Amino acid sequence: MVLLDGALHETLAGFIHEKPLERAVHAKGWGAFGQFETGRAMGEYTVLPFLQRVGEQTPTVSRFSLAVSSRDTPDASRNVRGFSTKFYTGNGVFDLLCNHLPVFSVRDAMRFPEFIRTLGPAPGSNLRDPERFWAFVAHAPEALHFVTWLYSDAGTVKSLRHLRTYGVNTYVWRNAAGKRRYVKYHWLPQAGTEFLTAAESAALAGDPDVAGRGLYEAIARGEGPEYELRVQLMDPADAESLPYDPLDATKVWSEADYPLQPVGRLILNRNPENYREQVEKLAFSPANLLPGAEFSDDKLLQGRSAVYWDAQRRRLGTDFRKIPVNRQEGWTPDQQVSSGLGAETAGTQVRAGISRRDDFTQAGERYRALPREEQEHLEENIASELRGVSRETRETVLDYLSCADRDYGGRVAEKSRA
Repeated sequence: MVLLDGALHETLAGFIHEKPLERAVHAKGWGAFGQFETGRAMGEYTVLPFLQRVGEQTPTVSRFSLAVSSRDTPDASRNVRGFSTKFYTGNGVFDLLCNHLPVFSVRDAMRFPEFIRTLGPAPGSNLRDPERFWAFVAHAPEALHFVTWLYSDAGTVKSLRHLRTYGVNTYVWRNAAGKRRYVKYHWLPQAGTEFLTAAESAALAGDPDVAGRGLYEAIARGEGPEYELRVQLMDPADAESLPYDPLDATKVWSEADYPLQPVGRLILNRNPENYREQVEKLAFSPANLLPGAEFSDDKLLQGRSAVYWDAQRRRLGTDFRKIPVNRQEGWTPDQQVSSGLGAETAGTQVRAGISRRDDFTQAGERYRALPREEQEHLEENIASELRGVSRETRETVLDYLSCADRDYGGRVAEKSRA
């Protein structure tokens, strides 16, 4: 009789399929709704519709996440934290995807899957093996700047309220006259940035949801966090005169030369009512753009441009845009903003690296900018892992550190022998 019980089968099948597939990266996350208020009219630089009038209010939803994670990864772990925000404008949806470190480990999207795999467990033991990550770094010297950020105290953030985040990639803003400028996005927390030491991070590992709980309870009390949006703007004509390639995702722009300009503020003020429907089914993409915002020729950004939507189709189905939290009324693919307006190409197209690599200068500058106590934390955090890798890998990484700064390499070498 039970084989003919259609209601039973539908109930069980619905239960099996109701949980969305886990994200390939940024699996663990927390979300909140909010309001973005434009603080400065940016019409001089962009026609983005929600940045034209001071005081304009735009509803938003944001998701905080751990880049390399499962749903039980401790919130306080050393990790890249994502902060993605969806703006529900009167002209459609605009997504802004950010990380809490200003640079990435690679500049070419072809190497992204390789990098992520090194941070996961080894295929045989299913345990984390430091050799996998550091062997990757040994074959990717451009990753050293990222390593210098990740293994400093900045890699372990105190709370989501204290999270400063960066757009990492370079985008383009276009104004009504057609003038293009490169743009980098920054979110600055009103509460200021605060980090954990490695010891403090380890102590909090027993409470894996400490950051998410703090966010939820603060919003419930009416004390949701606030972040200021600022941007750096650059005339594309400057690009060739700089000692680095400003479209390289392993580099930062000098804030002295390209100061942070205020745009507006975001207040997170409402918790989700249904986590699965409103957070797990959130679908972000750097390609969710509106007129006035476009892609640059940033190699990593170009590689990211299509894969997010493909990931959402696999995870949520072909109608992921119809899920209420992602909905953009009346959207069709022919409304997608093109970043190729006026672009011309000629000659043979090949995959090639950039001409101005300079893999070590900014890593050294970052190291020297840290107070001596934080330099010591960085040195010990790296050395503690290098003790467990092969001699060949360790010597290569130490050589890179010395190329960035002689003291940096020498001190890590000394500590790694301890």
